[in-house]
Amino acid sequence: MTLIGLRILPPFAIGRLGSAEKPLVNYTLADDPERPLESRTLQAAETLEVDEATGEILRSRLPSTITFKDEQERIRPVAPFLEVFAETREHGLVPLTTAALRTLGISPAALSWRVEMGNRKVARRTGDAKDSVQADTGWFSGHAPVELHGHCPNFVSREAFIRFGRVRFIRPNADFPEIRMRFTPAQGLIYGPKLTAEQWARDKAEGSKSVDNLYQIPEERAVYDPRKGRWYRFEVPEGIDNADPDYKGPFVSETLPPSLFAIQPPAPCWLNRNVAISRGYFDDACDGVVTVRLQLGPRRRLEARARITSAPPMVIPDTLFLRSLADDLDQVIHGPAVPPSEPPEITRARAMDIVRRAFDTVRFLNVAVMNGNPVQGRDPLLFDTMPAEEAFDTGRLMRPVVPERTADTLMIQALHQQVFTALRSGTAPWFGRMLRMPDQVTDFTDHGRRKMPAMMCGADGSYLALTWRQIRTIFAASSLPPGPAAALHESLPGGDALWPEPEGTAPALTPRNLSAQLHYAAAGNPASSRPVSSIANCTPGLEVDFRAVWRRMFKGLVLREWDNLVLEVEPGATDAAGRSLAGLRGCRLLRVDGRLMMAQMLGPSPADTQGQSVVLSSDANPFGVAPLEWSNGLAHTLQDKQGGTAQCDFTRKPVWLDQ
Repeated sequence: MTLIGLRILPPFAIGRLGSAEKPLVNYTLADDPERPLESRTLQAAETLEVDEATGEILRSRLPSTITFKDEQERIRPVAPFLEVFAETREHGLVPLTTAALRTLGISPAALSWRVEMGNRKVARRTGDAKDSVQADTGWFSGHAPVELHGHCPNFVSREAFIRFGRVRFIRPNADFPEIRMRFTPAQGLIYGPKLTAEQWARDKAEGSKSVDNLYQIPEERAVYDPRKGRWYRFEVPEGIDNADPDYKGPFVSETLPPSLFAIQPPAPCWLNRNVAISRGYFDDACDGVVTVRLQLGPRRRLEARARITSAPPMVIPDTLFLRSLADDLDQVIHGPAVPPSEPPEITRARAMDIVRRAFDTVRFLNVAVMNGNPVQGRDPLLFDTMPAEEAFDTGRLMRPVVPERTADTLMIQALHQQVFTALRSGTAPWFGRMLRMPDQVTDFTDHGRRKMPAMMCGADGSYLALTWRQIRTIFAASSLPPGPAAALHESLPGGDALWPEPEGTAPALTPRNLSAQLHYAAAGNPASSRPVSSIANCTPGLEVDFRAVWRRMFKGLVLREWDNLVLEVEPGATDAAGRSLAGLRGCRLLRVDGRLMMAQMLGPSPADTQGQSVVLSSDANPFGVAPLEWSNGLAHTLQDKQGGTAQCDFTRKPVWLDQ
């Protein structure tokens, strides 16, 4: 065997927080072919049992039941395995086993691991790198559990830490000779500041008047030192929301859940000023990189890496969201197109799966609430819905998406059932015209707001759209006669010139088949550990906010993902012509290779009853512009320009659109 490289599969795994001692057993999701829109069935799958004393796998068993909580009602964590594969010249990718190591004249002792995890949520808010919580195991080769302790310069001492969970190099044996690691995430606890009695009394008094609950941090989790850092009672600096050109401080990112990390003053204040006062809370979620190293001799070694993340439990385990992390990553791998030579039954099956997932999502929506209807006399602005988001963004009164009396979950479900049936029979040309295109997410006219997916929010705060690749899959699966729908199909990004090579009908696991590696199901890993179970670039982005991937996409620049603002320019950064990029700090990205990354918000004119549209401008946003979602906006650049150059247009000066 000629070993030329290593891979860790899956390349991305999700651990899910839980406080129970034993992790969740393995399970898969199954459909009933006779009732394709019924809830999926959870089926127990082969589960690997690890001996806590030795670190080896005792046996593989098929559980009789799937229980998400233990006897004490504690949630069972999802603890995924990561398997090491050998890339060989003779056989491609094959599992790395003790037998394979023996053929190379080495033992498992030649392997070592390193895990680097972090939680930078607070640092991104304060702009202080010393608020970043980091864990680093260093290199290790033993089979005992290795704790992931997250340390931070602004903690009370060097010994203070947040528990991020633990990892373990599983000891191979005769029955299970594969080389693998297991990641067990943390419990899902809240950490916070070490307060004096006077500080706590003040917080308690304020909390009794506030809109949220005040949580007292236990002594053993009071790790943050308010004397060192600014996170306790931190306020978002004035001027950052509108990127004031006179502001000289750090540009910070505000992608943090306010209910967990900050406490708002009473409603009349925060609704007017949009101020959040931090109580200094931290959580034990994290993400990072696992590296495996194989020492083949004094001068040769191989390494491979994979990403892991911890996330909340999957509270609806039999449901998959209509746009997952797997959808976004598949578009990165294949581009925004669908191969024309792909067998029609494969394309149709993928299209039906998209509609099925849309049906799943609608099944759990309270459509009346999401439409912006008053609920039990409560102000609809108090609910996190797209009509409320739209009202805040545009500075206009809130409008329901559809007439109040027609907001009915069963009616929306029936529409999805019709679409699914039409696709199954091969006739659904009308459905494509109902889909929202990714460059139409700022269309707040009645027609634009009612396109599908309806009433759902993307991570950019605008109406949700599917990926270009998902949209083209649905169009390809439909019977499109000549006409407007066919013209739209031909004009979608990713035309015939951009079709990739056929993927084939079987996901062969080869070094080049990145999609098969992404979807690889490691032995013992539940369905909730895979990218298809992650909500990705949608709101709420529970498992991972995929926009953060693009922050450093352009060499030398760091962008803020929710408004295209250039946060930082690295020292000495230049463009392809050698010109300095220093002047771009505080500017906004407008176009990439001629494709818009911002669009104007359009809505009905308040003075017109004939349906005329106007630009929705305001004092805070005089040009009525909003950023477009990066995953779709950059799809072509990612496919064509990785490692190359792209033509980027920015505002001529900080900070807003300059005509």
